[in-house]
Amino acid sequence: MANTATLAVQLQRPTGEWVDVGELHSREQKNWFEMRDSYWNTAHRPVLGQIFEEKGSTWEPNAHVALPRWFSHLLPEGMLRAAVSDAAHISSKREFELLARLGEADLPGAVRARKVSSSGLTDVPASAADAVSDSLTNDDPLLKFSLAGVQLKFSVYGQDRGLTVPARGQAGNFVLKFPDGRAGFSGVPEAELGSLELARAAGIETPEAFLVTPGDVPGLEEWAARARGSALAVRRFDRRADGVRMHMEELAQIVNIPTAQDRAKYMRANFETIAVLIDALCGAEEVGQTIDRLVLNVLVGNGDAHLKNWAVTYPDGRRPALSPVYDVVPTVLYMPADDLGLNLNGSKAFEAVTSTSFDAIGRRTNYGVSAARARAHDATQRMLANWSVLGDFLSADALVTLTRRLGTLGLVTEQR
Repeated sequence: MANTATLAVQLQRPTGEWVDVGELHSREQKNWFEMRDSYWNTAHRPVLGQIFEEKGSTWEPNAHVALPRWFSHLLPEGMLRAAVSDAAHISSKREFELLARLGEADLPGAVRARKVSSSGLTDVPASAADAVSDSLTNDDPLLKFSLAGVQLKFSVYGQDRGLTVPARGQAGNFVLKFPDGRAGFSGVPEAELGSLELARAAGIETPEAFLVTPGDVPGLEEWAARARGSALAVRRFDRRADGVRMHMEELAQIVNIPTAQDRAKYMRANFETIAVLIDALCGAEEVGQTIDRLVLNVLVGNGDAHLKNWAVTYPDGRRPALSPVYDVVPTVLYMPADDLGLNLNGSKAFEAVTSTSFDAIGRRTNYGVSAARARAHDATQRMLANWSVLGDFLSADALVTLTRRLGTLGLVTEQR
Protein backbone atom coordinates (compact mmCIF):
# COMPACT_ATOMS: atom_id res chain seq x y z
CA MET A 1 0.00 0.00 0.00
CA ALA A 2 1.31 3.47 -0.84
CA ASN A 3 2.65 5.60 1.99
CA THR A 4 0.74 8.64 3.20
CA ALA A 5 2.42 12.07 3.24
CA THR A 6 1.17 14.45 5.92
CA LEU A 7 1.25 18.17 6.60
CA ALA A 8 0.42 19.48 10.06
CA VAL A 9 -1.85 22.53 9.84
CA GLN A 10 -1.28 25.11 12.57
CA LEU A 11 -2.79 28.49 13.35
CA GLN A 12 -1.13 31.32 15.25
CA ARG A 13 -3.05 32.98 18.04
CA PRO A 14 -2.85 36.77 18.50
CA THR A 15 -0.65 35.96 21.52
CA GLY A 16 1.90 34.37 19.18
CA GLU A 17 1.23 30.80 20.30
CA TRP A 18 0.81 28.15 17.58
CA VAL A 19 -2.24 25.88 17.82
CA ASP A 20 -2.45 22.45 16.19
CA VAL A 21 -5.57 22.44 14.01
CA GLY A 22 -5.40 19.22 12.00
CA GLU A 23 -3.60 17.32 9.28
CA LEU A 24 -3.60 17.37 5.51
CA HIS A 25 -2.92 13.91 4.10
CA SER A 26 -1.94 12.75 0.61
CA ARG A 27 -1.96 9.22 -0.75
CA GLU A 28 -2.07 8.13 -4.37
CA GLN A 29 -3.04 11.69 -5.44
CA LYS A 30 -6.00 11.84 -3.06
CA ASN A 31 -5.72 14.72 -0.59
CA TRP A 32 -7.89 15.17 2.48
CA PHE A 33 -8.01 17.17 5.72
CA GLU A 34 -8.81 15.91 9.21
CA MET A 35 -9.56 18.28 12.07
CA ARG A 36 -8.08 17.44 15.45
CA ASP A 37 -10.51 16.92 18.32
CA SER A 38 -8.07 18.77 20.55
CA TYR A 39 -8.43 21.88 18.38
CA TRP A 40 -12.20 21.69 18.27
CA ASN A 41 -12.38 21.32 22.06
CA THR A 42 -9.93 24.12 22.84
CA ALA A 43 -11.50 27.02 24.72
CA HIS A 44 -11.48 30.28 22.74
CA ARG A 45 -9.74 28.53 19.85
CA PRO A 46 -8.77 30.68 16.87
CA VAL A 47 -10.98 30.27 13.79
CA LEU A 48 -9.39 28.58 10.78
CA GLY A 49 -12.23 29.35 8.37
CA GLN A 50 -15.96 29.94 8.27
CA ILE A 51 -16.56 26.81 6.18
CA PHE A 52 -15.08 24.65 8.96
CA GLU A 53 -17.26 26.38 11.55
CA GLU A 54 -20.28 25.66 9.37
CA LYS A 55 -19.47 22.03 8.58
CA GLY A 56 -18.27 20.98 12.03
CA SER A 57 -15.47 18.87 13.45
CA THR A 58 -16.28 15.67 11.57
CA TRP A 59 -16.09 17.24 8.10
CA GLU A 60 -13.20 15.86 6.05
CA PRO A 61 -12.94 17.81 2.78
CA ASN A 62 -11.04 15.97 0.07
CA ALA A 63 -9.92 16.34 -3.55
CA HIS A 64 -8.06 14.41 -6.22
CA VAL A 65 -4.63 15.83 -7.21
CA ALA A 66 -5.69 19.30 -6.04
CA LEU A 67 -6.09 20.26 -2.40
CA PRO A 68 -9.47 20.70 -0.70
CA ARG A 69 -10.75 24.08 -1.83
CA TRP A 70 -10.05 26.16 1.29
CA PHE A 71 -6.38 25.14 1.24
CA SER A 72 -6.13 25.40 -2.54
CA HIS A 73 -6.94 29.11 -2.25
CA LEU A 74 -3.74 29.60 -0.22
CA LEU A 75 -1.66 28.87 -3.30
CA PRO A 76 -0.80 31.19 -6.19
CA GLU A 77 -2.76 31.26 -9.44
CA GLY A 78 -1.90 31.55 -13.12
CA MET A 79 1.45 33.09 -14.06
CA LEU A 80 2.57 33.20 -10.43
CA ARG A 81 1.70 29.52 -9.95
CA ALA A 82 3.79 28.67 -13.00
CA ALA A 83 6.79 30.58 -11.63
CA VAL A 84 6.66 28.78 -8.30
CA SER A 85 6.11 25.38 -9.90
CA ASP A 86 8.98 25.79 -12.34
CA ALA A 87 11.33 26.92 -9.58
CA ALA A 88 10.51 23.93 -7.38
CA HIS A 89 10.32 21.44 -10.28
CA ILE A 90 6.79 20.51 -9.25
CA SER A 91 3.78 20.15 -11.52
CA SER A 92 1.45 23.10 -11.02
CA LYS A 93 -1.41 20.65 -10.57
CA ARG A 94 0.18 18.82 -7.64
CA GLU A 95 -1.03 21.18 -4.98
CA PHE A 96 -0.11 19.09 -1.95
CA GLU A 97 3.53 19.20 -2.99
CA LEU A 98 3.35 22.95 -3.64
CA LEU A 99 1.87 23.57 -0.20
CA ALA A 100 4.54 21.35 1.35
CA ARG A 101 7.14 23.59 -0.26
CA LEU A 102 5.49 26.92 0.54
CA GLY A 103 3.51 26.23 3.69
CA GLU A 104 6.08 26.74 6.42
CA ALA A 105 7.02 30.39 6.20
CA ASP A 106 4.67 32.75 4.47
CA LEU A 107 1.16 31.66 3.55
CA PRO A 108 -1.66 34.23 3.68
CA GLY A 109 -3.09 34.76 7.14
CA ALA A 110 -1.93 33.03 10.32
CA VAL A 111 -1.92 29.47 8.98
CA ARG A 112 1.11 27.32 8.27
CA ALA A 113 1.50 23.76 6.99
CA ARG A 114 4.52 21.88 8.28
CA LYS A 115 5.92 18.62 6.97
CA VAL A 116 5.49 15.55 9.15
CA SER A 117 7.82 12.53 9.11
CA SER A 118 7.41 9.26 10.96
CA SER A 119 9.12 10.88 13.95
CA GLY A 120 6.94 13.98 13.95
CA LEU A 121 7.18 17.56 12.64
CA THR A 122 10.24 18.31 10.56
CA ASP A 123 11.70 21.24 8.68
CA VAL A 124 12.97 19.05 5.84
CA PRO A 125 10.95 17.19 3.20
CA ALA A 126 9.31 14.01 4.50
CA SER A 127 10.48 10.68 3.08
CA ALA A 128 6.92 9.55 2.46
CA ALA A 129 5.56 9.06 -1.03
CA ASP A 130 4.84 12.25 -2.98
CA ALA A 131 7.29 14.26 -0.86
CA VAL A 132 8.51 17.36 -2.63
CA SER A 133 11.82 17.57 -4.48
CA ASP A 134 14.64 18.99 -2.41
CA SER A 135 16.40 20.48 -5.43
CA LEU A 136 16.02 23.96 -3.96
CA THR A 137 16.74 25.23 -0.48
CA ASN A 138 14.26 27.25 1.53
CA ASP A 139 16.60 30.21 1.06
CA ASP A 140 15.87 30.40 -2.67
CA PRO A 141 14.13 33.77 -3.25
CA LEU A 142 11.78 32.28 -5.82
CA LEU A 143 10.09 30.43 -2.99
CA LYS A 144 9.05 33.80 -1.62
CA PHE A 145 6.45 33.79 -4.39
CA SER A 146 4.18 32.32 -1.75
CA LEU A 147 1.18 34.60 -1.88
CA ALA A 148 -2.14 33.72 -3.39
CA GLY A 149 -3.00 35.63 -6.54
CA VAL A 150 -2.06 35.93 -10.20
CA GLN A 151 0.29 38.91 -10.51
CA LEU A 152 4.01 38.29 -10.10
CA LYS A 153 4.91 39.41 -6.60
CA PHE A 154 7.30 38.71 -3.76
CA SER A 155 6.66 38.63 -0.06
CA VAL A 156 9.40 40.88 1.31
CA TYR A 157 10.42 42.24 4.69
CA GLY A 158 10.38 45.97 5.35
CA GLN A 159 12.11 47.89 8.11
CA ASP A 160 13.73 51.30 8.61
CA ARG A 161 16.61 50.38 6.28
CA GLY A 162 14.26 49.44 3.45
CA LEU A 163 12.93 46.25 1.87
CA THR A 164 14.72 42.93 1.54
CA VAL A 165 13.83 39.32 0.76
CA PRO A 166 13.15 37.66 4.14
CA ALA A 167 15.68 35.32 5.71
CA ARG A 168 14.77 31.68 6.05
CA GLY A 169 11.87 31.22 8.47
CA GLN A 170 11.05 34.95 8.51
CA ALA A 171 7.60 36.01 7.39
CA GLY A 172 7.37 38.92 4.98
CA ASN A 173 5.39 42.00 5.97
CA PHE A 174 5.14 43.67 2.55
CA VAL A 175 3.98 42.51 -0.87
CA LEU A 176 6.19 43.65 -3.75
CA LYS A 177 4.11 43.73 -6.94
CA PHE A 178 6.04 43.87 -10.18
CA PRO A 179 5.29 45.98 -13.26
CA ASP A 180 3.39 44.25 -16.03
CA GLY A 181 5.78 43.76 -18.92
CA ARG A 182 3.09 43.20 -21.54
CA ALA A 183 2.61 45.77 -24.27
CA GLY A 184 -0.17 48.20 -23.39
CA PHE A 185 0.07 47.57 -19.63
CA SER A 186 2.60 50.20 -18.58
CA GLY A 187 2.10 52.07 -15.34
CA VAL A 188 0.03 49.46 -13.51
CA PRO A 189 1.86 49.86 -10.15
CA GLU A 190 1.46 53.64 -10.37
CA ALA A 191 -2.22 53.32 -11.25
CA GLU A 192 -2.85 50.96 -8.34
CA LEU A 193 -1.03 53.25 -5.93
CA GLY A 194 -3.07 56.20 -7.16
CA SER A 195 -6.30 54.25 -6.59
CA LEU A 196 -5.21 53.30 -3.08
CA GLU A 197 -4.31 56.89 -2.24
CA LEU A 198 -7.68 58.09 -3.56
CA ALA A 199 -9.35 55.48 -1.36
CA ARG A 200 -7.32 56.65 1.64
CA ALA A 201 -8.20 60.29 1.02
CA ALA A 202 -11.89 59.35 0.80
CA GLY A 203 -11.84 57.59 4.18
CA ILE A 204 -11.45 53.95 3.13
CA GLU A 205 -9.09 51.82 5.24
CA THR A 206 -6.02 51.30 3.09
CA PRO A 207 -2.64 49.66 3.75
CA GLU A 208 0.60 51.61 3.50
CA ALA A 209 1.89 51.53 -0.08
CA PHE A 210 4.74 53.12 -2.05
CA LEU A 211 6.77 52.69 -5.23
CA VAL A 212 10.26 51.17 -5.24
CA THR A 213 12.90 50.31 -7.81
CA PRO A 214 13.23 46.50 -7.89
CA GLY A 215 17.02 46.71 -8.17
CA ASP A 216 17.10 48.46 -4.77
CA VAL A 217 15.68 45.40 -2.97
CA PRO A 218 18.49 43.07 -1.81
CA GLY A 219 17.97 39.36 -2.29
CA LEU A 220 15.77 39.42 -5.37
CA GLU A 221 16.52 37.06 -8.21
CA GLU A 222 18.65 38.82 -10.86
CA TRP A 223 15.85 38.77 -13.44
CA ALA A 224 13.47 40.35 -10.92
CA ALA A 225 15.95 43.02 -9.85
CA ARG A 226 16.36 43.99 -13.53
CA ALA A 227 12.62 44.52 -14.02
CA ARG A 228 11.95 47.75 -15.91
CA GLY A 229 9.82 50.33 -14.17
CA SER A 230 8.66 50.74 -10.60
CA ALA A 231 7.25 48.03 -8.38
CA LEU A 232 4.52 48.62 -5.81
CA ALA A 233 5.22 47.76 -2.17
CA VAL A 234 2.07 47.23 -0.09
CA ARG A 235 2.18 46.52 3.64
CA ARG A 236 0.52 43.20 4.42
CA PHE A 237 -2.49 43.59 6.68
CA ASP A 238 -2.11 39.96 7.81
CA ARG A 239 1.18 40.77 9.58
CA ARG A 240 1.37 42.78 12.79
CA ALA A 241 4.20 45.15 13.67
CA ASP A 242 5.49 42.68 16.27
CA GLY A 243 5.83 39.93 13.65
CA VAL A 244 2.79 37.93 14.75
CA ARG A 245 0.58 36.84 11.90
CA MET A 246 -3.04 37.99 11.75
CA HIS A 247 -5.39 35.43 10.31
CA MET A 248 -7.46 36.26 7.25
CA GLU A 249 -9.52 34.50 4.62
CA GLU A 250 -10.84 35.55 1.26
CA LEU A 251 -14.55 35.53 0.55
CA ALA A 252 -13.68 32.93 -2.09
CA GLN A 253 -12.71 30.62 0.77
CA ILE A 254 -15.82 31.46 2.76
CA VAL A 255 -18.08 30.77 -0.25
CA ASN A 256 -15.95 27.65 -0.95
CA ILE A 257 -15.64 28.22 -4.69
CA PRO A 258 -13.44 25.87 -6.76
CA THR A 259 -10.01 27.16 -7.73
CA ALA A 260 -9.80 24.99 -10.85
CA GLN A 261 -12.51 27.11 -12.50
CA ASP A 262 -10.92 30.53 -12.94
CA ARG A 263 -14.21 32.24 -13.75
CA ALA A 264 -15.86 30.93 -10.57
CA LYS A 265 -14.57 33.93 -8.61
CA TYR A 266 -16.67 36.11 -10.93
CA MET A 267 -19.72 33.85 -11.31
CA ARG A 268 -20.51 32.38 -7.89
CA ALA A 269 -21.78 35.63 -6.34
CA ASN A 270 -22.86 39.19 -7.02
CA PHE A 271 -22.07 42.31 -5.00
CA GLU A 272 -25.31 41.92 -3.06
CA THR A 273 -24.04 38.50 -1.94
CA ILE A 274 -20.76 40.07 -0.82
CA ALA A 275 -22.61 42.71 1.19
CA VAL A 276 -24.85 40.08 2.83
CA LEU A 277 -21.80 38.02 3.82
CA ILE A 278 -20.04 41.07 5.27
CA ASP A 279 -23.18 42.08 7.14
CA ALA A 280 -23.52 38.60 8.67
CA LEU A 281 -19.84 38.25 9.55
CA CYS A 282 -18.74 41.79 10.39
CA GLY A 283 -21.87 43.84 11.08
CA ALA A 284 -23.94 46.52 9.39
CA GLU A 285 -21.35 49.30 9.69
CA GLU A 286 -19.00 47.31 7.46
CA VAL A 287 -21.75 47.22 4.84
CA GLY A 288 -21.23 50.97 4.58
CA GLN A 289 -17.53 50.33 3.95
CA THR A 290 -18.52 47.83 1.27
CA ILE A 291 -20.61 50.48 -0.48
CA ASP A 292 -17.69 52.91 -0.33
CA ARG A 293 -15.45 50.37 -2.05
CA LEU A 294 -18.00 49.62 -4.73
CA VAL A 295 -18.26 53.34 -5.49
CA LEU A 296 -14.46 53.49 -5.68
CA ASN A 297 -14.42 50.60 -8.15
CA VAL A 298 -17.02 52.28 -10.34
CA LEU A 299 -15.30 55.67 -10.39
CA VAL A 300 -11.77 54.41 -11.12
CA GLY A 301 -12.98 51.60 -13.40
CA ASN A 302 -11.75 48.58 -11.43
CA GLY A 303 -13.22 45.45 -13.00
CA ASP A 304 -11.31 42.99 -10.84
CA ALA A 305 -13.17 43.13 -7.50
CA HIS A 306 -13.98 39.41 -7.55
CA LEU A 307 -14.36 37.04 -4.59
CA LYS A 308 -10.61 36.66 -4.09
CA ASN A 309 -10.17 40.42 -3.76
CA TRP A 310 -12.43 40.75 -0.73
CA ALA A 311 -11.31 39.39 2.61
CA VAL A 312 -11.94 39.37 6.34
CA THR A 313 -9.31 39.42 9.06
CA TYR A 314 -9.45 37.99 12.58
CA PRO A 315 -7.73 40.57 14.84
CA ASP A 316 -8.66 38.65 18.02
CA GLY A 317 -8.43 35.25 16.34
CA ARG A 318 -12.18 34.66 16.37
CA ARG A 319 -14.34 37.60 15.27
CA PRO A 320 -14.06 38.60 11.59
CA ALA A 321 -13.60 42.18 10.43
CA LEU A 322 -13.55 43.57 6.90
CA SER A 323 -9.96 43.77 5.71
CA PRO A 324 -8.40 46.95 4.33
CA VAL A 325 -9.03 47.46 0.62
CA TYR A 326 -6.54 45.86 -1.76
CA ASP A 327 -5.91 45.07 -5.44
CA VAL A 328 -7.70 48.16 -6.74
CA VAL A 329 -6.55 48.83 -10.30
CA PRO A 330 -8.29 51.02 -12.92
CA THR A 331 -8.53 48.13 -15.36
CA VAL A 332 -10.41 50.28 -17.88
CA LEU A 333 -7.10 51.99 -18.68
CA TYR A 334 -5.85 48.68 -20.07
CA MET A 335 -9.12 47.07 -21.14
CA PRO A 336 -11.46 49.90 -22.16
CA ALA A 337 -14.47 47.60 -22.52
CA ASP A 338 -14.06 46.16 -19.03
CA ASP A 339 -16.97 45.98 -16.58
CA LEU A 340 -17.55 45.47 -12.87
CA GLY A 341 -16.90 41.73 -13.12
CA LEU A 342 -19.78 40.88 -10.78
CA ASN A 343 -23.37 42.03 -11.02
CA LEU A 344 -24.69 44.97 -9.03
CA ASN A 345 -28.43 45.47 -9.30
CA GLY A 346 -28.48 42.97 -12.15
CA SER A 347 -25.83 44.72 -14.27
CA LYS A 348 -22.06 44.69 -14.67
CA ALA A 349 -21.96 48.02 -16.54
CA PHE A 350 -20.10 50.80 -14.72
CA GLU A 351 -22.30 53.36 -16.43
CA ALA A 352 -25.51 51.81 -15.12
CA VAL A 353 -24.64 52.26 -11.44
CA THR A 354 -26.54 54.99 -9.60
CA SER A 355 -27.31 55.47 -5.92
CA THR A 356 -30.48 53.38 -6.35
CA SER A 357 -28.34 50.46 -7.53
CA PHE A 358 -27.52 49.91 -3.86
CA ASP A 359 -31.17 49.44 -2.82
CA ALA A 360 -30.94 45.65 -2.80
CA ILE A 361 -27.83 45.80 -0.59
CA GLY A 362 -29.71 47.99 1.87
CA ARG A 363 -32.79 45.78 1.72
CA ARG A 364 -30.95 42.46 2.13
CA THR A 365 -28.74 43.66 4.98
CA ASN A 366 -29.33 45.53 8.23
CA TYR A 367 -28.05 48.72 6.63
CA GLY A 368 -31.34 49.87 5.10
CA VAL A 369 -32.28 51.18 1.66
CA SER A 370 -32.24 54.92 2.40
CA ALA A 371 -28.92 54.60 4.25
CA ALA A 372 -27.41 52.66 1.34
CA ARG A 373 -28.46 55.32 -1.17
CA ALA A 374 -27.13 58.09 1.04
CA ARG A 375 -23.84 56.27 1.58
CA ALA A 376 -23.31 55.81 -2.16
CA HIS A 377 -24.07 59.48 -2.79
CA ASP A 378 -21.73 60.61 0.00
CA ALA A 379 -18.93 58.26 -1.09
CA THR A 380 -19.14 59.61 -4.63
CA GLN A 381 -18.83 63.17 -3.37
CA ARG A 382 -15.83 62.30 -1.17
CA MET A 383 -13.99 60.66 -4.05
CA LEU A 384 -14.73 63.43 -6.51
CA ALA A 385 -13.53 65.96 -3.95
CA ASN A 386 -10.20 64.11 -3.74
CA TRP A 387 -9.95 63.14 -7.41
CA SER A 388 -6.87 65.29 -7.99
CA VAL A 389 -4.86 62.82 -5.84
CA LEU A 390 -4.70 60.57 -8.90
CA GLY A 391 -2.64 63.19 -10.71
CA ASP A 392 0.28 62.52 -8.37
CA PHE A 393 0.61 58.96 -9.70
CA LEU A 394 -1.03 58.53 -13.12
CA SER A 395 0.39 59.73 -16.40
CA ALA A 396 -1.28 62.82 -17.83
CA ASP A 397 -3.00 60.74 -20.52
CA ALA A 398 -4.29 58.19 -18.01
CA LEU A 399 -5.65 60.92 -15.75
CA VAL A 400 -7.44 62.57 -18.68
CA THR A 401 -8.94 59.21 -19.69
CA LEU A 402 -10.31 58.47 -16.22
CA THR A 403 -11.52 62.04 -15.69
CA ARG A 404 -13.40 62.19 -19.02
CA ARG A 405 -14.91 58.81 -18.22
CA LEU A 406 -16.60 60.29 -15.13
CA GLY A 407 -19.09 62.03 -17.40
CA THR A 408 -20.43 58.64 -18.53
CA LEU A 409 -21.12 57.34 -15.01
CA GLY A 410 -24.59 57.48 -13.52
CA LEU A 411 -23.17 57.91 -10.03
CA VAL A 412 -21.56 61.16 -11.14
CA THR A 413 -24.17 62.59 -13.49
CA GLU A 414 -26.98 62.16 -10.96
CA GLN A 415 -25.14 64.55 -8.62
CA ARG A 416 -25.43 67.44 -11.07
